[in-house]
Amino acid sequence: MIRTLKSTILLILVIIFLPTIIFSIYEIGSLRNNEKVIETIYKNQLDAILYSVNQYSEDAISSWANKLEYILHEEDKYKKEALNQFINETPSVNQILQFDTNKNLLVLVPEHNETQVNKESLQSILSSNDTIFRRLQTYLRGGYRKIESFALNHSNNQIIVFAIELHNDILFNAIVFDPVRFIGEVLDPKIQEIAQNEFSISVFKIKSDSIIYSSDKQFAGAEITHAKAFWLIPDFSLGIELKNQTISDLAKSRSMKDLILICIVDLGLLLGVWLIYRNVRKQLELSQLKSDFVSNVSHEIRTPLALISMYIETLELGRVKTKEKIKEYYDIILQETQRLSGIVNKILNFSQIESGKKTYRFSLVDINAIVCDVASTFKFNLKSEGFEYTVDCKAKLPDVYVDGESVTDALVNLIDNAIKYSLDEKQINISTGSDKSWVFVEVADKGIGISENEQKYIFDKFYRVTEKNLALKAKGSGLGLTIVKHIIDSHRGKIEVKSKKGEGTVFRLLFPIN
Repeated sequence: MIRTLKSTILLILVIIFLPTIIFSIYEIGSLRNNEKVIETIYKNQLDAILYSVNQYSEDAISSWANKLEYILHEEDKYKKEALNQFINETPSVNQILQFDTNKNLLVLVPEHNETQVNKESLQSILSSNDTIFRRLQTYLRGGYRKIESFALNHSNNQIIVFAIELHNDILFNAIVFDPVRFIGEVLDPKIQEIAQNEFSISVFKIKSDSIIYSSDKQFAGAEITHAKAFWLIPDFSLGIELKNQTISDLAKSRSMKDLILICIVDLGLLLGVWLIYRNVRKQLELSQLKSDFVSNVSHEIRTPLALISMYIETLELGRVKTKEKIKEYYDIILQETQRLSGIVNKILNFSQIESGKKTYRFSLVDINAIVCDVASTFKFNLKSEGFEYTVDCKAKLPDVYVDGESVTDALVNLIDNAIKYSLDEKQINISTGSDKSWVFVEVADKGIGISENEQKYIFDKFYRVTEKNLALKAKGSGLGLTIVKHIIDSHRGKIEVKSKKGEGTVFRLLFPIN
C-alpha cells in the first residue's frame, strides 16, 4: 500500500504540479502587458456593457410589442380598454396606433391626448417612411417580426413600428413614446446595476450633445470618448467612462491582481495535491478494510457452514444414538443457521443503506417489548458463552414511533458486539428508560472498552476495534455499528457512547417520544 501511495503522489506531482509551476513562472514573467493590449481589452469590455444596455432596451421594447400583439388580436369591444390600461401601466408610452397597408388608420388610443400625434403629422410620417413599412412586410412574410424606429418631426417623441398578421391581413402597429422618460424609468435600474461604483454611464442627444441622463450625478469625469448609438432610439447615444482610474492605473491594477491570482491558484493546487494525497490514502485504507472485510466475512460464513455440514453428516450417517444428543446437534445446527442468517442479513442491510434503498415502516411501538424479545433470543447463546446478564426495563414507558424490526436489528448488533469484545469479565446489562423527551435503550458490557481515539471511527464502514489484537479472535464484518448509526439517524434519534480502555463500554440509543 505504501509503494502504491508513493507512486500515486509522484504521478500527481509530475502530471499536475510541475506543469502548473512552469506555467506560473511563465505568467509572472509576462505580467507587464503592453498598455495597448489592456486598452483594447478595456474598450471591448465597454463595448460589451453598451451592448448589454442596448440589448436590454430592445428587450423592453420587444416586450411592449409582445403585449400589444396579444391585445390587438382581441375583439374590438375589449381592445381599446386593454390598450388604455397598457398606456396607464407604461408611463413612457403616449399613444398606440394601428393602420393597414394603405395607411388607413384603424386604431388610435388615446383619441385625445396633449402628447399624441395629430393625423396630419401621422400621414406625413407614414408617407416619408414607406421603405420601412415595405421592409417590415418582407420580414413578416419570412416569419420574423422586426421592429423599426424613427424620430417624429417637431416632437420630442419617438415612434416604433412593427407588423403583425391578423385574419390574413398585414397590419402595422405603432407605439409613440417619450425616449427621455423611457431611459429614466425603464433603463435606469439596468444602467445602475451595470455601473455600480466603477463606471459612469450617460445618455445624450446626438444633435445637441446635451446629456439627458447620467448614472452618477456626483461624477465629474473627463469628456466621454466611448459611446454607441441606441439601436431603437436613433436620436440618442449611450456613453461610458471609467471612474477615478486611468488605463495605466488599470494596467498596474490588473497586473497586481494577476499576480495575486497566480499565487492563489498555486496555493489552491498545493491544497488540491494535499487533498488528493489524503483521499488516495483514505481510499487505499478503505480498500484494505474492504479486503479485510471479505476475509472476515468469508471466515464468518465458512465456520457455521462447516459446523452445519459436519453435524448434518454425522446425523445422516446415524452415528448419534441418543435423543438428547440428537437434540443437542439440532440445537447447534439451528444456532449456526441463525448466526449465518444474521451475517447475510447484516450484509443485505448494509447494501440497502449504501444504495439508498433502505425503507422503514414506522408505527407506535413499546420499546420494552422489543428488548424482551431480543433478550429472549440471546438467552441460550449468552448462557452457553458463560455470560451473566440482566434486563432492567423501566415500567410505563411511552410508546415511540419507530420501525420495530430496525430497532431490533440495532439492539442485536450492540449485544453481538458486547459478546465479541468481552474477555475475562463476561457481564452484559440491558436496560430501558426515559430522559426528558427521549426513550432510551442501553447496552453495557465489561469488555475491553474503546479508546478515545478509536471512538471517532467506530461508526465508519468496515472499521473494527483492534485493541489487544481481539480483531483476530472476534471475527466480524465491521458493519454492525455503521448499520446502527444509520438506523438511529433515520429515526432522528441519537446514539451515545461511554467507554474506557479495559473498563467496558455503554451504548445508549435514544428515540424521540414525539
